[in-house]
Amino acid sequence: MPYDREADKLSTSSVTSQRSYSVGIMISRIFRKLRSRKADDRAIYNLLGNEEEYLEKEEHEEVEGNTLSFRPVPSTAHNTRHKRLSFLRGLGLLKILLPSFICATSTPSALHRQRPTAWLDGLRGVAAVFVVLHHMSLIWFSWDIHNGWNTWNDHFIQLPIIRLSISGPANVMLFFVISGYALSWKPLNLIQINEHTKMYQGLASSIFRRHSRLFLPAVIICSPAPIIAYHGGYSGEGMPGAAIRPMNPPRLDNVWEQLGHYVVSIMPLSDLYGPGLIAWVYSDALWTLPIEFKSSLVVFSLLLALSKCTIRSRVLITLCVAFYSFWYFHWGELLFVGGMLVVEVNLWFQRSETRNKLALDEEEARFALKRRSLYSTGGRTRVCHGTCCTAAFLIGLFVLSMPEHNRRVSDSYGFETLTELIPTRFYSSGAADYFWQPLAAIFIVFVIDRAQFLQAIFTTRLAQYLGRVSFSLYLVHMLILHSLGFWLGKYFLQIIGSNSPWKYGTSIGLSAVVVGTVHGVGLREVV
Repeated sequence: MPYDREADKLSTSSVTSQRSYSVGIMISRIFRKLRSRKADDRAIYNLLGNEEEYLEKEEHEEVEGNTLSFRPVPSTAHNTRHKRLSFLRGLGLLKILLPSFICATSTPSALHRQRPTAWLDGLRGVAAVFVVLHHMSLIWFSWDIHNGWNTWNDHFIQLPIIRLSISGPANVMLFFVISGYALSWKPLNLIQINEHTKMYQGLASSIFRRHSRLFLPAVIICSPAPIIAYHGGYSGEGMPGAAIRPMNPPRLDNVWEQLGHYVVSIMPLSDLYGPGLIAWVYSDALWTLPIEFKSSLVVFSLLLALSKCTIRSRVLITLCVAFYSFWYFHWGELLFVGGMLVVEVNLWFQRSETRNKLALDEEEARFALKRRSLYSTGGRTRVCHGTCCTAAFLIGLFVLSMPEHNRRVSDSYGFETLTELIPTRFYSSGAADYFWQPLAAIFIVFVIDRAQFLQAIFTTRLAQYLGRVSFSLYLVHMLILHSLGFWLGKYFLQIIGSNSPWKYGTSIGLSAVVVGTVHGVGLREVV
């Protein structure tokens, strides 16, 4: 057979190309193994780093490094990282069950940048929780625990100051003082620095938005109430011996009629010219909104009318309005105007401190600094101020915790003298409960405003979280308590029993835990 040189060349080139192709495959596989080992090393040395970031980078490098169109074989370590990352992502979903003060994403520096009035939010949040506890006590316990403490009725929760944790009206009064303070703080500061134009613009915006900011969230947040009523969530049957029966809105034939009844029933609540004190059938805790709206208009009117007055004239006229509201039983307006007066006192102290600093020359400043080091740094002035503020704070809490007059306040230890000092006209008008407590609420806010160590209690992460969700908590808690709360109480009592205080307390405690969890999940916010 003759030797074919051309065929031999073709055969040789074919074998060479196949070998080159095989070598290319081997080199590609070797580089893939090296890259996977490099990725494993980085996974070892970066256990505390962002694993998702490294994983994405490795995948990107593998795609770009494959010059040949072969599908890479994932390594075992690569699959392990994917599984671990998926597991961690699954755990991350559980964060929705936690309130933001536990899983906050804010940096420490951001946490320290708080407004000067941040303590107001914390105080409002604590008061909101106490209002919720008050309504819990009404649906699960009798009226006895709301009576004043005495020898024949001596539960721990009835002690002075302690009983504030289940006293709703007292904490609502704190709400109103805080609102008056918050609404007037910025306008009064602008008046002090003669920024009247900015003050007028801000005041116009506040007046325009006030009605919608109060009532629109109530309409939206309470919108599940008619759905709950339509599906029979409100049974209307109270627990045995409970102080109140649950809300029982009418259950209509179809859901559209139920929603229509919801809209129609809320109209009197948001009426600008209504008498107020309306018990809304879907949430009777919202009786405070009309009072808050009208009282805020009183504060706005005072700020506008007195913006050009001197400081003394403004304070004197504001005091007269407060006394008029107090004497003629307009306690909502009294509390709002009282909050405005606390801001005036705060600004007066600031002006006094500024004048004192400007009046000192260098010699006097050095002498004052030396004197301050002898007394203040030594702790005498600071301890005296702290002691006085603490005593005043406790006195204010004691007076604020005064039981209502239909709850045997005259027989309660510590409150007999206070009841005797109430004028007769308050008794005859049925307003005896609005003599001492509004004054105590204003006094407490004033004391906290003058004591930074007391403000620190209400600027903690927990208190600030409660302050951020306080309004939503106040709006939504009634529809949860009067549907789920009643049902849970009866359910646990049937399982555990109620023939002893411990069994009853365990049943109510479990109900409170479930209801509290529902509140926490529903009100969670991302900071």
